[in-house]
Amino acid sequence: MSYEKYEKLVKTKIVATLGPASDNKAIIKRLIDTGVDVFRLNFSHGTHEQKTETFKMIREVNEYIGIMCDIQGPKIRVGTIKEPFIMNVNQKIKIYEENIEGNEEQFSIPYDGFLSDISIGDFIFINDGIIRIEIKSKEKDHIIGQVISGGPISSNKGVNIPSGELKQKVPTKKDVEDMKLIAKLDPEFLAISFVGTAADVLNVKKLMQNFGNSEIKLISKIERPIALKNFPQILEVSDGIMVARGDLGVEISPDLVPVKQKEIIKQCNILGKPVITATQMLESMTINPIPTRAEANDVFNAVFDGTDAVMLSGETAMGKFPIQSVSYMDRIANTASEIIPPRDPADYDSEKLQHTQLLGRGILDLSHQLVNLNYQGKILVITRKGFGCRMISKYRPPLPIYAITPFKRTARELNLLWGVMPIHITDENFFNQPVENIISQAVQYAVDHGHFELNNHVIILLASRKYPDFGNLVGFYYVKEIIEK
Repeated sequence: MSYEKYEKLVKTKIVATLGPASDNKAIIKRLIDTGVDVFRLNFSHGTHEQKTETFKMIREVNEYIGIMCDIQGPKIRVGTIKEPFIMNVNQKIKIYEENIEGNEEQFSIPYDGFLSDISIGDFIFINDGIIRIEIKSKEKDHIIGQVISGGPISSNKGVNIPSGELKQKVPTKKDVEDMKLIAKLDPEFLAISFVGTAADVLNVKKLMQNFGNSEIKLISKIERPIALKNFPQILEVSDGIMVARGDLGVEISPDLVPVKQKEIIKQCNILGKPVITATQMLESMTINPIPTRAEANDVFNAVFDGTDAVMLSGETAMGKFPIQSVSYMDRIANTASEIIPPRDPADYDSEKLQHTQLLGRGILDLSHQLVNLNYQGKILVITRKGFGCRMISKYRPPLPIYAITPFKRTARELNLLWGVMPIHITDENFFNQPVENIISQAVQYAVDHGHFELNNHVIILLASRKYPDFGNLVGFYYVKEIIEK
């Protein structure tokens, strides 16, 4: 494994979606070299055979990169329409649940329970919110709506119903079949689309356990108003969050999207759970070699908000410039990371996290002291599962955070965490030795692989073996003394 990328001291991580434009070993390698930390496999498209092949390719190119599988969730779409047409403002139109052939007077939304769940006064958004229809009346087998905002409509266009209480089942039958494969593939992360309640997340967790895999971390995608309403409970049972601004930007007023983005990121930071900001970040780069100024600002501001990772979707999956997209995102994120002002740690304390969080704050204070004294300082977390890394990363210390672990899965998972450079030490007996030996071996390994220099000072956090639930050991060392002892 080559660690050159990590020595760039990457702080904000990059998630990139693979697709037709990037689904080969040569491009995957270039994407990693350019800045990708985690690859996303979108199960809304492609076959199981294709996903399996892509997964194998990633592992063959780089066994330490993180992988996220993203299940589709309950997609609502327009039924069959004979010929595309333009819906005009104030036009009245009939909408059926039964899948009929649509025309300029009527069409269908063949979603089970659509008629019973929708009410007069609700709004239907079609084609990314371009078309907006208000429900004026309900009949036995259809509803009548009035077009508030017009536009083109054709078969299979996406539908959003933010004000309706649609009983969307998460996961869907398709998701369950996909999850069976995902359990076998064993990625680091599973992203759950259209989460509405904590129960949705727990349903997925139970199914994955039934499929024989309880190790995969669950990332809840926030993309509906109901998810915003239930966000504290969803966050509590999730391993991480994705701010999925595509559908969210359709279902709530656009001016509220940045407000909710900031609120979600802040709450994730407080609990030390990784958060990804996603959708249309560099959308114009699907066809252009450089981003717009507005897109650059979007990525920059997401980093300032405190996101752990930023995500590319169509830009790398089907765009013309996948490598350039990652390169620009990496440059913008790094520029933002370099000038983020220090956090007030009191703003990120959690009442639910006491012990290791307190050590995180202590390490933050010590880090600032080292910077003020112009010491060549680094942070080293010797970890099994990465919890200590999360409690340090959430305070955004000014020193780089290195995480040494003998567990390959933990190393891959830490690719999603702000400011953490994972190092996999290939020693199965690493933790089965005295503490002083663990520390000296970890520091020696970091020096041998070019992460530490002899003149570095290092703050080390190590979970106590004697008191595993609450005990942690914190030390301040001079690397040369450890190596030459």
